[in-house]
Amino acid sequence: MIKNALPVTYGNFERIQPFDLSKNSSIGCGGLAPCALFPRDLEELFALLCRLQSDGISCLTVGNMTNVLPPDDGLKILVVCTRKMRGIQATQSGVFVEAGVSAGQLLQACQTRNLLGAEFLAGVPCTLGGALYMNAGAGGTYIAEIVESVLVFRRGRRVELPVEACRYGYKTSLFMQTDDVILGANLRLKRSNEQEIAERKRYYLQRRAHLPTGKSMGCVFKNPENGVSAGEWIERSGLKGLRVGGAVVSDRHANFILNDRGATSQDVKRLIATIQTTVKARYGVELKEEIRYLE
Repeated sequence: MIKNALPVTYGNFERIQPFDLSKNSSIGCGGLAPCALFPRDLEELFALLCRLQSDGISCLTVGNMTNVLPPDDGLKILVVCTRKMRGIQATQSGVFVEAGVSAGQLLQACQTRNLLGAEFLAGVPCTLGGALYMNAGAGGTYIAEIVESVLVFRRGRRVELPVEACRYGYKTSLFMQTDDVILGANLRLKRSNEQEIAERKRYYLQRRAHLPTGKSMGCVFKNPENGVSAGEWIERSGLKGLRVGGAVVSDRHANFILNDRGATSQDVKRLIATIQTTVKARYGVELKEEIRYLE
């Protein structure tokens, strides 16, 4: 069997073959991957990863593909997409959430169960797996603050990592340095009431109301440690509206790059490099990407 091909009979998984990265990423860029498989729950994901490992087939695991930049020439490996996974179970301390659950689905389940603590994710277009991978946050609150433990696939086994073992920091985690695949997580939440939860959701949604609409990856750069946001450094450098091909720096929020006119991933990369070079030359500030380059 070819390393990156799958027989027609390979598992009972929904599949897209080939898989168009430009139609499935929030930035709308990228070429084709040979195939994408969509497990429906944690057990299917675990079984699929075990079989792929046994068969020596490489894969890339993704969720909503909202903070990633796929390559123009596509991928040569199989894509495993978790966004069909929607399992949420009550626990003594909160909920266990499968990796593919979206922020919106999580918040709806929390509101139904009168559980408070995840409202900062309101409006964030991520899956739990993606949030756990990069320690996603909003309004100064990060997912690590409500994580009790993370369940991962590691070399054919399920391993539960307490939050202290996940090495969470600002937009970083252990998972960025390992081959672990996030299966789900136990979240620690508080008992509350539907009204308070709804009010907090509205608060965080209002905080996001100013963000640009359109095809983007969300914030491109991490905020430097000097107390000034990446967006402000870009704006101070006069780069709002700067365009490379079809990619443009948003006029509403300078830390957003929009696919405005059929941008390629190369357009986006060139624009990112120009921003970094300009801000470094003018202010001595190094901007580091928070987005993930797929390869």
